Amino acid sequence: MAFDLDKTFQLDVAHIHLKDAHTAVFSLYNVKIPFIIWLLENPSSPLALPGKISLRHHDYIHILLGRGISPEDEAFVIGFTMGNDLKTNRLHLFIYKVFAKFIYPYPYNFSKLDLIKFNLGFMYGRKIKVKQINNIDFEIHHNESINYLRNLFGIHADEIQLIREFEIWLTFDYNASKKYYENAPAL
Repeated sequence: MAFDLDKTFQLDVAHIHLKDAHTAVFSLYNVKIPFIIWLLENPSSPLALPGKISLRHHDYIHILLGRGISPEDEAFVIGFTMGNDLKTNRLHLFIYKVFAKFIYPYPYNFSKLDLIKFNLGFMYGRKIKVKQINNIDFEIHHNESINYLRNLFGIHADEIQLIREFEIWLTFDYNASKKYYENAPAL
């Protein structure tokens, strides 16, 4: 069951406590993360890339950013955490994108469109005022509202909505041009 944090839910979730939002959204999921993903993304891994974050805290980022669990939402959230980690450099991005595109198993691998959304998340992660959000102890913020935490970290609901609208346009434009070129007559 995927969830979509639409505009109405965004308004409602702003006043919910982090732990309650997590329970409501992620309590039905018991995800088994493949080893290769654990290797690059889990803080316990000796080879984890910058932006590494525990699964529960990763879920909290999904909630703060108003993102679902589709591959493109995952791409955005991972891009956000990597972009927000000041240790991330071009080599880290190259390694991650190669693994996400070509090595990660289905359904964890990224399409070209997912990689574009990863880049959008990366840019937004670089932009917000609080850095190294992947190192924050979210357990001390369980009883804070989503709205309070967004304000604390510099995540703005209007920017999230604007990014979503841009993504909708981008996805439509990408799919329309892809369909056009697939059906275009040969020259």
